[in-house]
Amino acid sequence: MLWDYIDGRASQSGVKDQVKFTHAVLWVEWNEEDATFTLTVEDIGVQAHKMGATSVTMSYRSKPQGFGWPEGMEELPVIDRFEGSVVHFSDGSVREFDAVILCTGYLHHYPFLPDELSIDSGNNLYPAGLYRGTVWQKNPQLFYLGAQDQWFTFTMFDAQAWYVRDLILGRAALPDAAARQESIDTRLGRFNAVDGDPAAVQFQADYIRDLIEATDYPMFDLDEVVRIFLAWKKDKKTDILTYRDQPHRSVMTGTMATVHHTPWLAELDDSRERYLSSPDDAAGKARAEDEAPVSVRD
Repeated sequence: MLWDYIDGRASQSGVKDQVKFTHAVLWVEWNEEDATFTLTVEDIGVQAHKMGATSVTMSYRSKPQGFGWPEGMEELPVIDRFEGSVVHFSDGSVREFDAVILCTGYLHHYPFLPDELSIDSGNNLYPAGLYRGTVWQKNPQLFYLGAQDQWFTFTMFDAQAWYVRDLILGRAALPDAAARQESIDTRLGRFNAVDGDPAAVQFQADYIRDLIEATDYPMFDLDEVVRIFLAWKKDKKTDILTYRDQPHRSVMTGTMATVHHTPWLAELDDSRERYLSSPDDAAGKARAEDEAPVSVRD
């Protein structure tokens, strides 16, 4: 479904026609002479449990996530070493596995940028060195989109892109370096005062509001989005296996989401047709599969 959403938006907007490459960027340099850049190109474990894995062990670097894991799922600290299919953890625990999945997390990594153009920041809500979270302070001809730890994702990316678009097209003007740094320092002070998820979500909502107010991007109820985020977090903490079944109301249309005909844990068909089918269609398909004749061969 995520692919359909992204591909649909890109196709309808016509932006796909403007994309001239599909490969990764390998290197970027700033050319002082002509002022241009040069290009040379949590929930995996639960999904595995859902699909029938006998046991799932998740290793953490700093602290456990602390959800109420179902039988067959556990959290252990960082891996110490491998001995074939046997894994030793830093607390002395030992487990044997059939497969290991490396989940790198959100690592903002820019190997294609030289040091003078690259952010040196972990995954946080407001990386140092970016004016309004997008403009590289040391060289305001360079823009970063999505460099933050993300609660809002797509809506934040949209608002950032709107703002950067206006800068590139000359519709918006940048303040001087001193004013930009003052703004960066103010936001970093607010970020350093963030304590807990509710404050983090509100911080990012306020950040997006600032971007929207600076452009013609259509404003929406960001405070309601914050409320929905916190309700989602509460549902997830209550039951890691059922929070996806909880409906929420669209901030844009006011429409309450329809409860899916099959609980997420029991839904093994993630096709678009299955997702959009009615409860009667789903029940009929399940009956047909149960009643299908079975042939036995000697």
